[in-house]
Amino acid sequence: MEIELARTFLEIIAAGGFTRAARRLNVSQTTVSARIRSLESQLGCPLFVRNRVGATLTPAGEQFLRSAPALLQVWEHARRQASAQTGHDLVLSLGGELSLWNTLLLKWLLRMRAASPEIALRTEIGLSDSLLRGLIEGTLDIAVMYAS
Repeated sequence: MEIELARTFLEIIAAGGFTRAARRLNVSQTTVSARIRSLESQLGCPLFVRNRVGATLTPAGEQFLRSAPALLQVWEHARRQASAQTGHDLVLSLGGELSLWNTLLLKWLLRMRAASPEIALRTEIGLSDSLLRGLIEGTLDIAVMYAS
């Protein structure tokens, strides 16, 4: 199964519908619908009941919702481990908001690199929504952001 299918499924739930999920994923609504049709085909059952108001989960969708976050976490963990640079014992994924990057995170990363050279650092800058999603999906180990 393509991991983007599970990611799209979860984004529809988080966004509250196909249209908003498409906006958040920066793809067309047609792409989101095609991904869900593909996922439903692979699973052999419908996951959403679609209507004019939006979409609601079917019982099969509720069941898949229990496993989908774990799929993403396992995938991200495997991806990070496979792409880890040789000579590093661990990969630490850190994300932060742009406004905190230069004032706090850059200095911390430089100290971390000096104190623990055996740890590979993967970093990303993003908005709080995407950073929080990274924590949930397992793509980030740490996210530094303002409380909302």
